[in-house]
Amino acid sequence: MEGTFQKINNVCLVILTLIALTGALVYTKAILIPFVISLFLYAISSPSILWLEKKFHFPRMVCALITIILFLCVMSIVVLFVVYSLKNFIAGADLYTQKLATFFEDVTVLLKTYGIHIDSSNIREEILSLPIFTYLKRFTGSIVSLVGNSTLILIITSFLIVGEGATKGENALFKEIHYKISRYVMTKFTTSFITALLVGILLGLFKVDLAFMFAILTFLFNFIPNVGSIIATALPLPVILLQFGFGLPFIAISLGSLVIQFTIGNVIEPKVMGESMDLHPVAVLLFLMFWGLVWGLPGMFMAVPITAILKIVLSRIETTRPLSELLAGRISNF
Repeated sequence: MEGTFQKINNVCLVILTLIALTGALVYTKAILIPFVISLFLYAISSPSILWLEKKFHFPRMVCALITIILFLCVMSIVVLFVVYSLKNFIAGADLYTQKLATFFEDVTVLLKTYGIHIDSSNIREEILSLPIFTYLKRFTGSIVSLVGNSTLILIITSFLIVGEGATKGENALFKEIHYKISRYVMTKFTTSFITALLVGILLGLFKVDLAFMFAILTFLFNFIPNVGSIIATALPLPVILLQFGFGLPFIAISLGSLVIQFTIGNVIEPKVMGESMDLHPVAVLLFLMFWGLVWGLPGMFMAVPITAILKIVLSRIETTRPLSELLAGRISNF
């Protein structure tokens, strides 16, 4: 009887601890999100630094400096292309508004043939009065905020890279976490980059407006499991529809994007990644919603690796080991 009460007491303590930790995560997200992103960037850069050390026998500080400079160059090029794409979009904002109004007029004409009558003049006026530049201003403000956070993230990542040699030990828990997260992040980075490259080429061949920006968004959203590829596929469709109408280019681009996303996301990526995370798909989906609730969009990007870290830590504690097994889908061991 005493053992049963002790077990119930331990379970209650774990539940209360998780509730308290959730509250702390929400309250400190402004600090923790840049730090966690820096940890994942460190997980990406650490193997490249090790490769430079072995290949060219450079000192570690030199390899770290080369990695940081390359990262800055890539980020600068991406920001320049995104700003250029936004500039072109802003210049053609009025044209897109007119196209949107014309599209809805065509839809109302089509609906009239089926006996559905809609006043197209009111819809046109509402569309033409849309505060496009207000939305763009808010979006630009978000980009400025992101750049500010990127500076902090870069500083933290630099300190992690430089301090690795001094802090890295033989701790088995650290080694397991570092290995799994590095493998996941590198695999996801590679598959997302290939997906974005192919989608960017497809959009570029059809000369779709904002093609580069949609390629960048495809790269980013593919880090979100399950729903990210769907969002990335759907994002450019309104622009393509306004640019080409519902014709052969629209169908070809839509089908091409679907084929690329399905092939890489559902065929190639699972074979490359295997069972490295040891997480059940239902657990991934639940924690995707949880981290999205706690940290918003950044939490959704980092849901899988954070949950994998949590699973590893839970597996090392006797009281919480059944929870670790449950995350892996092994209910019989729960």
